[in-house]
Amino acid sequence: MANPSAGNPRAFFTFMKKGITDFHQTASIVPSQRFLVDAMVRASRPERADTIVELGPGVGPMTTPLLGRMKPNARLFTIEIDEPLHKELVRNVDDPRLTAILGSAEHIEELLAKNSHMGQVDVVMSSLGMSLIPNEIRERILESAKRALKPGGIYVQFGYVHTRYITWTKDSGLQGFNYMKTLKRHFSQVTRKPIPANFPPAWVYTAKKV
Repeated sequence: MANPSAGNPRAFFTFMKKGITDFHQTASIVPSQRFLVDAMVRASRPERADTIVELGPGVGPMTTPLLGRMKPNARLFTIEIDEPLHKELVRNVDDPRLTAILGSAEHIEELLAKNSHMGQVDVVMSSLGMSLIPNEIRERILESAKRALKPGGIYVQFGYVHTRYITWTKDSGLQGFNYMKTLKRHFSQVTRKPIPANFPPAWVYTAKKV
């Protein structure tokens, strides 16, 4: 299956428009590139999972590759807070294993229950711009992800390298953001892998719930 934002001008420009008008929500003006997509999907180990939750799928650059490696009977739930991006994802990704949800990542369990899934999940993969999200909301999202995961489940998150040293938010002004330190407050066995070929260069973080 093709990346829905690659070769799809409508999906690409829908995301770009949102990135320009509300950068604090998308953390980028273009969808994730293949280097970062490949690393995120590999880290999520979709071929082993029965249930995956993807946070902030945007127009779906990682959604389709995830589905391409998932088991025939597995389920993927996407949670996107932005309605135009959510609609573009639904328009471009057609797979019976996918349930696309419009809502906030602060309420993963509730949203899954409303969409006929009870119990915990194997993987939570996040493309949310954590460095730009207000502290209280970010903590609620990470706690929500932790509650949603099974013991031994994995959380996968990417962060751009430059945000470790400099980023700007309405709440905190100009400062750096430490992904590793933040994730270690919620998860164990946090590791990271550099993705230098992406623009901008990024880290992919993998964490486990004990």
